[in-house]
Amino acid sequence: MEQLREKVKELRRKRGWAQEDMAREIGVSLSTVQRWERQGGKPTRLARRELSRLFKEAGIEWNETPRGD
Repeated sequence: MEQLREKVKELRRKRGWAQEDMAREIGVSLSTVQRWERQGGKPTRLARRELSRLFKEAGIEWNETPRGD
């Protein structure tokens, strides 16, 4: 999931956040944010909702489609 990797990094840079800051804001572990940035991955429904909210607030377009988990 290349798009997730790039968008998470873009969001962090735009907000001036460290990985720890993003993890705290979304409610996931630091290792989860690190994994998203290294490998992409499949965020949980709650994490997708929080990511969508943060991307929208930052003015970053993200067309992630729910995966039905």
